[in-house]
Amino acid sequence: RVPPAALPLLRGLLCAPGTRLGRGGARDFRALPLFEGLRWKRLRRAHPPFAPAAAGAADTSNFDVLDDCLSQP
Repeated sequence: RVPPAALPLLRGLLCAPGTRLGRGGARDFRALPLFEGLRWKRLRRAHPPFAPAAAGAADTSNFDVLDDCLSQP
């Protein structure tokens, strides 16, 4: 079940490109009920709840890799 506050976000992303959220920049998202109370100016300085460790750009150790699906087209 999707929370009612998330529905405008989903509808705004799953639509035709001409009406999609983000055409007006971050301002489009800031107006959504889902993000009410979010401190946008502090967002970049916030610490994530989980920060995965990676050995480099090609490190896939945080993902489940199934060998059989890699060989299928």
